[in-house]
Amino acid sequence: MFKSLNTLLAAATVAIGLSTAAQAADALKIGFSNRTLNGAFFVGLTEYMKLKGEEAGYEILTTDAAGNLDKQVSDVEDMLAQGIDYLVLNPQDPAAGVRIVDMATKAGIPVIDLDSDISLNAPVVTRVMANNAANNRLIGDFAVEQFGDAPINAVVISGNQGNLVGEARRVNFMSGVMEAQIRDHGSSNFTILAQSWGNWDQQGGLKAMEDALVAHGDKINAVYSEMDDMALGAIRALKAAGKLGDVKVFAHDGYKFALDSIERGELQATASNNPKLLIEKVIEVIKGYEAGKRDFSDYEYIAPLLITKDNVTEYYDPDSLY
Repeated sequence: MFKSLNTLLAAATVAIGLSTAAQAADALKIGFSNRTLNGAFFVGLTEYMKLKGEEAGYEILTTDAAGNLDKQVSDVEDMLAQGIDYLVLNPQDPAAGVRIVDMATKAGIPVIDLDSDISLNAPVVTRVMANNAANNRLIGDFAVEQFGDAPINAVVISGNQGNLVGEARRVNFMSGVMEAQIRDHGSSNFTILAQSWGNWDQQGGLKAMEDALVAHGDKINAVYSEMDDMALGAIRALKAAGKLGDVKVFAHDGYKFALDSIERGELQATASNNPKLLIEKVIEVIKGYEAGKRDFSDYEYIAPLLITKDNVTEYYDPDSLY
């Protein structure tokens, strides 16, 4: 009897193992090519992709292009060779991104663009991102609330040249400022003293702000940064120069340490580009595509959200990965 029971238990264990292996073999394989891991936002994208993808029952492959176009192409070639079912792409460069999308599409792999924009000619399923236009008009409008009818003399800290998302953010911030000034005060009094490049990280924002202070000194009364991490670097530079009390800083992304900075009164406002929400939207798109949906919009946005001292406690999550 004991021998028979042991035999049945062994058979059941083998059956469970075979079933688990079959389920693993059936799991969708999702490749995520991230443009870089240099910065908390990009790390957040990768970590949430692993977490949310595995929660959905997918096998997740991730790569880090380390800011190198050729490496990103090579990364995607490797993932295609490993038999991915979908490619999620955060392109390092719009033109190179189109090349990568074409390569994946020729291999029969649907591509979802994430965070960094890509040409409308690229045959992607959709582009998942924050609504950069709406968010940054909100920030511009809020900046005018802070300054009233006083002149705004700003330094713009951008990520890298040619980045479509960075361009959308700064252009809409500037548009938001000018429209609000004209609406509320009858004319626009807004000057961009300089545009600096911070390479999407805190050290870059620090260096960009230091250079702007040398060039423009006491003329600066506002800073707009295309990303929170660069804004935190700018705040460090302003503190070191004893200028933070004279300069209002605005940024974008909703980084939890930026929300800390808002609570301390250092950063005036940011807008949400939450990696968790972005990845949840990507998973939603994949599930829809698997169910046969094909009529996706060119852009699938997470909801616009302005975060200021008035509402920061509602959105601060100390356990957030970003």
